[in-house]
Amino acid sequence: MRYPVHGITLDDMITLAEVARLRSLSQAARQLHLTTGAVSRRIDALEQRVGVRLLHRSTRLVVLTTEGSQYLCDILPALDAIAAAGNRLNEGQQEIRGEIRAVFPVNYGRLHIAPHLAEFLQQHPDVDLEAVFDDGFNDIPGEGLDLAVRIGQLEDSRLVARRIATDQRVLVASPDYMEQHGPLSHPGDLMHHNCLHYTRFRGVQQWYFEKEGEQLSIAVNGNLKANYGLALTMAAECGLGIVQTARSIVGEALSSGRLLEVLSDWSLPEIGVHAVTPSREIPARVKALIDFLATRLPDA
Repeated sequence: MRYPVHGITLDDMITLAEVARLRSLSQAARQLHLTTGAVSRRIDALEQRVGVRLLHRSTRLVVLTTEGSQYLCDILPALDAIAAAGNRLNEGQQEIRGEIRAVFPVNYGRLHIAPHLAEFLQQHPDVDLEAVFDDGFNDIPGEGLDLAVRIGQLEDSRLVARRIATDQRVLVASPDYMEQHGPLSHPGDLMHHNCLHYTRFRGVQQWYFEKEGEQLSIAVNGNLKANYGLALTMAAECGLGIVQTARSIVGEALSSGRLLEVLSDWSLPEIGVHAVTPSREIPARVKALIDFLATRLPDA
């Protein structure tokens, strides 16, 4: 169906409806947050476009003409339908229902997010969740994602981020490696060790340390690089070298003694865990998932 254009706007029709309801240009102006003159000009323009007089105006009262009454009866169902559509859309934004497309980091997500997804969906049965586990730097708006959980430094200033957890960086190695290569007393000793490299960190691999106000940046090298942190921690458990990782990732290996913490008297930069969205206007279903994760993720 084609819709002829007469130059009549939704504002024109709403103004007529308010004037007819209140029978006053000035009261309609107050209701619409306009001046009385602006309301009068809208009515004049509407009458000119439809080609008939819609209102009888006097200093005391404003009433619809016969043509005005007929026109208002014809347009009111459309105005009601438009208002109802807006209300339904707003209610949909407030209801916890609909589809969520979210991307989570692979190893962290496997350990700390995946175990809780069933609980979230059981709490919100009207939500459909598509979970993508990927360590890449996804284009969130471009890929139609509603949410990304990102670990570490954020680079895209267009996005909106909320910190939902904090993790600690630790250096770890196996007991066999430490026995063969000796203890470390200072971060500078790392330059003589096999340091396993996470390739998602861009540029030269630098490890940062702080102790009692002293700050150090150490360039490290090793014979294994990977874009998947689990491969590095598994290699460290086998005695290949030293890896920098998150405490939440290797907590069980540290507790069991399969890995030992290295240079534990030095502080490493903390790791921020952020929920990232493409806009500040966050649907209720996405906000519910963010709030839920914030209560479930380990916080150092």
